[in-house]
Amino acid sequence: MGFLLSSRSGHLCVDGKRVLKPHTEGLFPSNQFCDGDLSIPSTDLNILTVAQCFLDLYINPMGMLQEKRTKGKKWLHSTVEIEKVFGKAIQIDESNHSSKGSLKASPSKTRGWHLFAMHTLHRFFWKDFYCIRGTRKLEETDDYHWWLENSHGDMIDLTEEQYRVAKIPTLRDQGKKLKPLGHQYSATSRLMAHKITEVLSSHHYDANVIDQYANAYMKR
Repeated sequence: MGFLLSSRSGHLCVDGKRVLKPHTEGLFPSNQFCDGDLSIPSTDLNILTVAQCFLDLYINPMGMLQEKRTKGKKWLHSTVEIEKVFGKAIQIDESNHSSKGSLKASPSKTRGWHLFAMHTLHRFFWKDFYCIRGTRKLEETDDYHWWLENSHGDMIDLTEEQYRVAKIPTLRDQGKKLKPLGHQYSATSRLMAHKITEVLSSHHYDANVIDQYANAYMKR
């Protein structure tokens, strides 16, 4: 039985217990990621550090943004809002990561982030971790849940909290290994991962050196 890395109320947890916040800035040499290869060893420290970066840069400051749909999914994470923050630009306005405005905030700040978190962290740990999709949907959004898992049963699921709030205890039963998704998720996760690497290396570089699609970055 492996470990479960998750988050609760914006804090990292291992097997349900809160862990000390790891230091994230300048952990790697300044030229570590400049060739576009983001893969790093799947050590406990590396996993915790990258996960903490994702929380600090995205989930914690932005929270969950939702938009009402007239048909189809009842609620959907606002990918439009994500694109407003990132778009083609790499820089993030630290003073205002999102314009929540009239959008209704979710009681669980991790809701809707599972695909972004899974795709972004997969870029760092794809040599050991697989993309897994659950078999049970969250009724409110009609979404399957996604997380990362390796052959030892270790799991990285930063957005598990949204399912605990919904009282779905078996969200990861009979998960299916699948390839990363393309299109908006590959484009957005590339920019998200790029920002994380700039924090980890304390160095700014061109995001265009990073492969957008998994079939390219998994061949490095």
